[in-house]
Amino acid sequence: MPDIHDLNIRALIPVYDTTRNPDAREVLTSLLLELPGNPELIYKKQAVMKTLIHHGYHRTQLDYSPVDYGEVQAFLHRLGQIELPAAGDVVTRIFHYKTLRNDQYMLQGGLRQLIGFMDTADRYFSFINPAHFPDEFRRRLIIIQEIFRKMQLPARAVAARSGTFTAKEIRRLIQLFLHEITAGEWHIFWQTFNYWEAWLSLANAAVRMNMVFAEFTSGGFELKDFYHLLIKQPVRNSICTDASVLLLTGANMSGKSTLLKAMGCCVYLAHAGMPVPASVCRIPFYNGISAAINLRDDLQSGYSHFMMEVQQLKQTLHAAGGGDNCFAIFDELFRGTNADDATDISLQTIEGLVTSPKGFFIISTHLHALEGLLTPGPGWKAMHMACMLEEGLPRFAYQLQEGWGRLKIGRIIFEQEGLPAMLGQWKSLT
Repeated sequence: MPDIHDLNIRALIPVYDTTRNPDAREVLTSLLLELPGNPELIYKKQAVMKTLIHHGYHRTQLDYSPVDYGEVQAFLHRLGQIELPAAGDVVTRIFHYKTLRNDQYMLQGGLRQLIGFMDTADRYFSFINPAHFPDEFRRRLIIIQEIFRKMQLPARAVAARSGTFTAKEIRRLIQLFLHEITAGEWHIFWQTFNYWEAWLSLANAAVRMNMVFAEFTSGGFELKDFYHLLIKQPVRNSICTDASVLLLTGANMSGKSTLLKAMGCCVYLAHAGMPVPASVCRIPFYNGISAAINLRDDLQSGYSHFMMEVQQLKQTLHAAGGGDNCFAIFDELFRGTNADDATDISLQTIEGLVTSPKGFFIISTHLHALEGLLTPGPGWKAMHMACMLEEGLPRFAYQLQEGWGRLKIGRIIFEQEGLPAMLGQWKSLT
C-alpha cells in the first residue's frame, strides 16, 4: 500500500473535476485514488481518456441541470414505491386507486422531468460510437443506448412538452420505467452516465493543462517539464537519470520540499493512470510509493521525530528487500538527530541504497559534508535547487540543476529579519 499522506493527493481533485453531480464526482475521486496493480491495468484506464481525446469527445459536455439530476433520481426512487392496480379497465380504475390519485400531480411533473432529462442524455449519447472504446466501457455504452431505444424518447419528449399525461399514459410510463427497464439496467445506466462524466472531466483536464500519460519503462527515470498542480505560476523542472539515489540539496526556501511533492505527485498520478503535469513521463512501474516530507513526532506510539524517520526508512527497506520496486522520498533525512550522527548514518544509508537492484530513492539534505565522503559512481546523482545572491540578498530560481548546492543563507535570512538587533536589545540594560 502506498504511504502518500504527505503528498495530499485529495487536494488535487478540484484540478481535474468539472463534473456536475456528486455521484460523478465520487466516481472521479475513486478513479484518482485507485492504483491498479500493474502497467497493463493502468494502460486500460489511460485508454478510456485517450479515446475521448482522440475522437474529440472531450470537447463535448453533458448539458443538464444538477438540480434536475437530483430530482430525477429522487423521483425514480418514489416511483419504485408505487404499486399499480391489477390489470383491467385502466382508464377507469387508475385515478380511483389511492396511491395514484394522491400522487397524480407528482407523477405528471416527475414524468415530464424524467423524460426531458433522458431525452437530453439520449441526444448526447446518440453521437457516441461505442466501437471506439475498450471492451468493458463499450458494452456499457451499448446497454444504455438500448435503454434509450426502449424509452422511445423523441415522441415521448414531444408529448411531455405539450401538456399532461392521461391516466393510461401514466400507467404505461410507470410500467416502462419500473418493469420493462429492469433495476439492473437502471444501475448500469446511472453508473455509466457518471463514469462517462468522470472520464470526460479527466480527459478535459489533460487537454486543458497539456498533461501527458505515463509510459512505463524497464529502467531509468524521466520527468520533463513537470510541476505541482496547485502552484499557480509554477516553474517547470526536468530530471532524467539511471541512478538509484537522487541527492537533493539547496538553500532554505529554495523549493526543495515543493519539488519533492511535485515529483511524488507525478509518480502517484502516473500509477493511478491519470494525466500527469509534465511534457514527458517515462518511469518504471513501482510496487511501493512512499513520501516522508512532513514527518512529526508520534506521541501515541512514543516515537520521536528521529524514530519516525528510522521507521519510515525501515518500512521502505523491508519492501525493497521483499522484491518490491520502490519509489521513496525522504525530505531532510535524519534531521531529527545531531549533525555528526546524521552525516554518518546518511552515508551508510546512501551507500546501501545504491546497491539495491530496484527502486528510486530521493533524499534531500543539508548535510554538506556528504559531498566529500561519498564515493563517486553511477548509483547516485546530486542535484540542487538554484539560488543566488543579488546585492547580498538571496534570489530563488526554483530551478533544478546538476551538482551540489553549496550556498548557505541561514545567517543572511537571520540578519535580514533583524533578529541580531532584537536579541541584543537587552545588552544595554545590563
